Amino acid sequence: MKTRKIVTGLLTTSILLSMGTGCTKKNEQGRSAFGNNNNHGSVDLPGAGTIKRENGQEAVFELASAMIGKENKSQDELNRAYSKFIFEMMKRCAQESNGENVLISPDSVLFALDMTAGGAHGNTLNEMMNVLVPGADNQTAFAYGANRMNSLQNNSLSLANSVWINKNKADSVYDDFLKFVRENFDAEVGTLEFNQSAVDTINKWVETQTKDRIHNLIEQLTDNDLMVLVNAIAFDGTWATKYSEDDVFEDYFRGGNGEDKKVWFLSSEESTYLSTDKARGFLKYYDDGKYAFMTILPEDETIDINEFMANLSSDEYWEFWDSQEDSMEVHAKFPEFQSDYDIHLPGILSDMGMRDAFSDVAADFSNMTSKNVYISDVIHKTFINVNRDGTTAAASTGVVMTEKCIEEPSNARYVICDRPFAYAIVDVDTGLPVFLGTVENV
Repeated sequence: MKTRKIVTGLLTTSILLSMGTGCTKKNEQGRSAFGNNNNHGSVDLPGAGTIKRENGQEAVFELASAMIGKENKSQDELNRAYSKFIFEMMKRCAQESNGENVLISPDSVLFALDMTAGGAHGNTLNEMMNVLVPGADNQTAFAYGANRMNSLQNNSLSLANSVWINKNKADSVYDDFLKFVRENFDAEVGTLEFNQSAVDTINKWVETQTKDRIHNLIEQLTDNDLMVLVNAIAFDGTWATKYSEDDVFEDYFRGGNGEDKKVWFLSSEESTYLSTDKARGFLKYYDDGKYAFMTILPEDETIDINEFMANLSSDEYWEFWDSQEDSMEVHAKFPEFQSDYDIHLPGILSDMGMRDAFSDVAADFSNMTSKNVYISDVIHKTFINVNRDGTTAAASTGVVMTEKCIEEPSNARYVICDRPFAYAIVDVDTGLPVFLGTVENV
């Protein structure tokens, strides 16, 4: 199921863990887990995490605990490793775009899956970590997610996490796993009877955290569902240099379908120019100084923007990022736009190497619960609104876990985005995209 509409943004990541007394097969595409995102206040009900884990296994959250909150000497290498996950996921999403705008929030997916991976063991854990941070050992990869979450938050970007447990299954969830997500992901933990009232409560929590930008994150819950883990990220950036009335005007944008559409454009002079033989772009900073809007305009005017992004490797991205020239005269022009996107990720993540987690035979989440569960669905949904005032962005990722069943000019530079282009909201300190998308049409 994929839908794309015109809306404004914020970012939410939700993980639904489902398991129960019965075994009910999902349909092939998986159950939708979108719903209202709203922080409903701290709801910390009794009964969760009362069972001690006595399986003799060292959980990854125990092994990695000493690395969380501390600077890693190989941080640049880890950032580059994580970027491989970003562009492998973008590649596959772009390949399935069908001529529509694409927008992913890799961090939303990372934080949701990182919390989930805390309960994984054996090859399930190995595959999850190797997909998220390729080449790093499990402890380092796991700690990377928690540390990155802590490094992103500022006045423009906020994050929140919560874990909602089926009251009838709460005594199957290990206490040290919940202690970990509380202490290292600042997660609120609560128990609910999984019915429509629980759906409403979780959705209201998400709505609050996302400033009423994401709705209906969860559609339904049954007694087969064990847990819902939710991460919400809200981005609200105001331009460091404001646009005047003269900088905003109507002009034509030629979409990927070849049609010209009259839209509002923003024009400015910027100072940071990026270019390789494949693309050019500019940075426009938000007023916090930590984040910037970056455009990626292909030099080949005939190429489909999603095809371009599907073929852009992480190495080519870093070549583009490292090409920055400051103190340049850059004439920048791009349209105001709003976009949303959603996609089911099990096939993509499995294709990237995260296979056992989705197998009702091989999945091993024995450091989370005494029950046998696997991930039956991962749904990713995003929103963005870019206009003359700044940017709001959002995303939602739902991970459903289910009980196992055996079933130009020389001096000035020009970046005129009046045709399809790619863009990112980048963390200026690391160069990593927090949001990464394409504009095929406006």
